[in-house]
Amino acid sequence: MTWLEFALLHTSAPTTVRVSARHGDRFAEPTLVGPCVVDHRRTIVFCPPDADVPPGSLVTLPTGRTTRVRSACHLDAHGYQLPGHLQLDLE
Repeated sequence: MTWLEFALLHTSAPTTVRVSARHGDRFAEPTLVGPCVVDHRRTIVFCPPDADVPPGSLVTLPTGRTTRVRSACHLDAHGYQLPGHLQLDLE
C-alpha cells in the first residue's frame, strides 16, 4: 500500500496542511504538504514520508488553526498496513 492509497482510505479527500518549516532560528516560506491524515482527537498529523517538518515548525490545519510541531517522527512500514510516514505531534 502506498502513502496516497492509505490517505485516501482514511479521509474523504486528500487533506493538505500548510507548513512553515523551522530551520534553526528561521522559518521557511509556507509550503503545502499533502495528502495528510489529520487526527483532530489527538492532534496528530500523518504526512508523506518525504515531508520536511522539523520540531518547532508551524502547521496550519484544514480548520484554519495554526499550531506548533512538538515532535516529528519518521516511522517505517515494518510489514503493517500503515505505510512509512512522518508523524507530527502538535501542541
